[in-house]
Amino acid sequence: MTMLGCGGGSDTRVDIDPGNGSSPEAPKVNRADISASILKPSTNESFGRLLKNGLYYNNFQTSNVVNAVASDSLASAVPSAESASPANFSQTITQEAGVDEMDIMKFDGDFLYVLDRNSDVDVISTTAAKINTSLDLTSPALPINDTSPEIIRVLQRENDHSLTEVSRINTGITPENGYFSVKGMFIRDKQLVVVGSGYESTNNQDQGIWWYGDNQVTLDIIDTSVPSSPSITTKLTIQGQSIRSRRIDNQLLIVSSFLPQLTDIDLSNSSTVMQQAGFDAIQAVSTDDLIPRLSTRDPLTGEEASSIPLFSANDCYIPQDANELDSATGIISMTMINLDNPAQMQTTCINGQYDDVYVTTDDIFVHGNVPTYDENNNRVLESTVVHHFMRVNSEFTYNGTAELDGTLGWQNKNLRLSATDTHLRAVTSEMTLDENDRFDHTLYMINLTATDRHLSISAQLPNNNAPAELGKPNEDIRAVRYFGDKAYIVTFETIDPLYVIDVSDPSRPVITGELEMPGYSSYLHPINAQFILGIGQNVPVTGIDIAPALTGTDQSGAKIALFDVSGTPRIVDEFIFPDSYSPAEFDYHALTYLAKSEVEHIFAMPMQSWTLNDSIWLPDNRLEIFEVDLNGNASMANTISVRPPSRSDEYSWATEDRAVVIGDIIYYVKGAQVWQTTFNDASIINGPY
Repeated sequence: MTMLGCGGGSDTRVDIDPGNGSSPEAPKVNRADISASILKPSTNESFGRLLKNGLYYNNFQTSNVVNAVASDSLASAVPSAESASPANFSQTITQEAGVDEMDIMKFDGDFLYVLDRNSDVDVISTTAAKINTSLDLTSPALPINDTSPEIIRVLQRENDHSLTEVSRINTGITPENGYFSVKGMFIRDKQLVVVGSGYESTNNQDQGIWWYGDNQVTLDIIDTSVPSSPSITTKLTIQGQSIRSRRIDNQLLIVSSFLPQLTDIDLSNSSTVMQQAGFDAIQAVSTDDLIPRLSTRDPLTGEEASSIPLFSANDCYIPQDANELDSATGIISMTMINLDNPAQMQTTCINGQYDDVYVTTDDIFVHGNVPTYDENNNRVLESTVVHHFMRVNSEFTYNGTAELDGTLGWQNKNLRLSATDTHLRAVTSEMTLDENDRFDHTLYMINLTATDRHLSISAQLPNNNAPAELGKPNEDIRAVRYFGDKAYIVTFETIDPLYVIDVSDPSRPVITGELEMPGYSSYLHPINAQFILGIGQNVPVTGIDIAPALTGTDQSGAKIALFDVSGTPRIVDEFIFPDSYSPAEFDYHALTYLAKSEVEHIFAMPMQSWTLNDSIWLPDNRLEIFEVDLNGNASMANTISVRPPSRSDEYSWATEDRAVVIGDIIYYVKGAQVWQTTFNDASIINGPY
């Protein structure tokens, strides 16, 4: 029997010989779960042992069982209120001020960059690997085009506010059995940075950020100093799956996951002798062959020019309490790339299948779930482990680790985290066995001054002095936001309580306000310390019905609400859209925000409604505009809906619709085409461009 050690790009084969004199029984390695232990720097021996034990555990000891981690499909990070527009036009909302995030559309004030996933063109190719242009891993409902490349349209804004397409950039070619897509792009000065990710085997079902197969993260840096003639300067690929990308000044952070794998293994013979032979053969695999590869490619042809390990084992961390029988099946890598000189990069990694990272300008927090099992090997409890790294330029320094009861939820995990100079604030949820109250929610204040690498909890809520639970019985958390010294939490089962919590004293968080209302907000966007916008769903207390059987606040559908949270929380204004949803409920990049002044704020978001016509549900896609006036008692108006003419080939979903507001001008990106109108007269819609 033959085995191939994959993951490092090596084709080295190792024979599994049951007659090699090995002892008759292989060791029983431990389950490949992540640990709540603090970390220590790894050595080549300790790093390799964990991964090799993990390979043996998955392929021999458990017949190829993998602990899959759920992915946050639609953009999972959470924008920060500090991301108010610094210019006179709207920009991509970000989680943290100074930490840029990629999106499928970017605008620099003069040029609009729009990703088109379904276009047949002959243009320059920017991908470092062959890419299937049809499937966006974050938006599986989009239509599939098996032959057309995903392109980036470059459109120039003219003096009359029309747009002229000046160039198109090809992001790749569809390979046979390939499932790649552009994840997003950054713009910086005269650079366009395109990040893609995917896999090449149809056998890979979506297991989130952890799956086997020939996965790659692609990175293309394009010189756009002459927008009509963009030129590719750098093409890189990293083996693995994209988790998150961020840009801090000239430093690009790419966080990726990687599962070393073995192929051509015959698992039909699970005898003790064969298991021992398999264990011995895996131990003989070089550790370098289990490390993801970094490939540099020719900017013009895309051909591989060089390939090296992304890091060395000495660049990584493993649990301090790891022993010779512990195992790890995955690696999470944090790679910082200097966009001024992409050859300058630094990677730090951790052994383990972690969920995600939360990034500030100076810190990165790696987090994941730590399971607890009962006597029957059933997973019964989970806690959250958070590893804190401090960043200086491209260097990461490990500071310490905290373990928290519960998890960061199932969607928008980073929404539940917020860091100050001294503390990390986190909201977790824990499932209980009480059918009358299935959830326990906790707000933690975590001191970032480590003691022997341990991060201590300064305070939590509820506590002995404030025992009231967060949320009524059986209410799950739908949204969490932080702004300054306040935390906002929305829980829901049938009624939406909005909690306002003062976190100014890390040793004593206090609930200062609570508002109950039908439905819930799944995303909260603070405008300032007094007002926040909520985007979610209205759910009648009496149950869900189909409009127009119910009217007003009894209708089911998207709900946009403006809250005053300065004292006792109150609803300033709200709008309900029957049988509708907005992608901004789940993906904050779909929300457009522009602060025109301290008291005048503009929000725009795609909205999709469904109407029943002759037993056929028909979609209505549009852009809804909300104008917020903070004078006096404040108000919010919804007087503009942008509805471009429908097309026969129009897609059904609005998940990738976007908008830009610049002064009095509104640009609505729909199906990679751009429509233009004005606040003065939204009845005149120009385009498509």
